[in-house]
Amino acid sequence: MEIYQLKVFLAVAHYLNFTEAAESLNLTQPAVSAKIKSLESDLKTSLFDRLGRQIQLTEVGQYLVTEAKRLVSLEAEISY
Repeated sequence: MEIYQLKVFLAVAHYLNFTEAAESLNLTQPAVSAKIKSLESDLKTSLFDRLGRQIQLTEVGQYLVTEAKRLVSLEAEISY
């Protein structure tokens, strides 16, 4: 798991939309999807329930939002 994956995850969790998250990060939608798929593979769990074109966070995804925010914040503090 990488901090960048968590940043991408947080964007998708915020927008609940891969395309909007991609636009906010200046990435393509397939790149965002690949990062999320890789993160889910690393964690061996689904972070989003995919309901057609809509997504929602799973319980694990909801928990990870809190922890990812904490880790991203710590990374920012350490970097400066």
